[in-house]
Amino acid sequence: MPRHALADASTPFAQRILIGVRYPSRGAAPVTILAVAAFELLTIFPVSLLRVLVMLLGWIAIYTYAIECLRHTADGFADPPEVALNTDDRTSVALIVIQLTGNALAVLATIFLGTPGLLVLLVFAFVLPIMTMSLTFDGVEAALNPITWIRVVRRLGSDYLLLFAIVVAAALLEAGALYALADRGPTFLGTAAFYVIANYVTIYTFHLMGALIHHHHENLGYQPESEVIADAANPDDDVALLGHVNLISRDDIPGATDILTERLREGIAPVALHLRYRELLRVQGRLPELLVHGQIWIAALVQSHEERRALGVVQDCIDVDPVFLPDATITCGALADTAAHGGMTRLALHLALGYLRTWPGDMGAPHYGLLAVRMHERQREPAEAAALGRRLLAAYPEHPLRVDIEALLDTLGTTPKVSS
Repeated sequence: MPRHALADASTPFAQRILIGVRYPSRGAAPVTILAVAAFELLTIFPVSLLRVLVMLLGWIAIYTYAIECLRHTADGFADPPEVALNTDDRTSVALIVIQLTGNALAVLATIFLGTPGLLVLLVFAFVLPIMTMSLTFDGVEAALNPITWIRVVRRLGSDYLLLFAIVVAAALLEAGALYALADRGPTFLGTAAFYVIANYVTIYTFHLMGALIHHHHENLGYQPESEVIADAANPDDDVALLGHVNLISRDDIPGATDILTERLREGIAPVALHLRYRELLRVQGRLPELLVHGQIWIAALVQSHEERRALGVVQDCIDVDPVFLPDATITCGALADTAAHGGMTRLALHLALGYLRTWPGDMGAPHYGLLAVRMHERQREPAEAAALGRRLLAAYPEHPLRVDIEALLDTLGTTPKVSS
């Protein structure tokens, strides 16, 4: 998994505003800005329908990436994402519709209401960031719900006013660039510069929205993805738990055992917790529980392809109960094969004989019976091997392994005596 630079959620938002100016110039952001701007340059052609289509597609492209930047920043990552993987194009389209509708209402209010209409413009500029953030994470209904605006703005506090000021300044910058472009004429370089500036500012403002969410994620009840990943990969919690258990066990071994019992019931746990749990059970003489834990842990280890470690647990359980055997054919058989291939002859023999004795009617029984014969032979026990081989021939006279059993008995110098 690639490593990602992480942002510090405790960094004041005012400082994130200054740091964020460089955000659109890092990673994949500048390539995206320039690529979209190059496409938007097609608007210099006089065909009206083409200009509208290019403008719409350009907005969708830049907003799709900007929304991903918002999410990526809110999740605690310091650098821009490589590509927009998680963003639904419908979210981008909804954002464009909200932008166009709001701007149209603001312009119309200014035209028909004059100076009071400017208040409509300011109100729209004030709620646009919160609408964008709500749209990104909660969908259109939340983005259009005034109750959501009030609740979230209250939680964000004065930092939202800073964001509002940046959004207004960015809008004025884009308007100034557009005015200069119109005044001097739509030159190729001027148009290119305008689109680059507009895309840069869009990425910057969306990054700040994500930074605001990241800074206030606890108040908003949002858990950044970077923290989820860190929690999954960081064993510090279990290390701390083990230290706590060791401390408690000095005076209260049963209490320490109960703590580990609850943790192991939650699911996958480090080996150290399992080993300590077994130590505490053994100290208290709670041998039945030790064997039960052994069965559960052995099955989990086999399922995760850790047969070698599972064999160690099997041997530990045999030391407690000499007739101990894993309680499932799939577990017992896999461990018998692993022990045989690994040179653990005595343990392989124990498991193979246990399999044959416990599940004689299972389709795998003749295989593990033959394995037991071979383990007897490996231990230089020809009499036991021959006796077991003859019993197998009598019990499974039509089984395909009969040929292998007879060949092995021949090598032992024993003639099988089986009635036809």
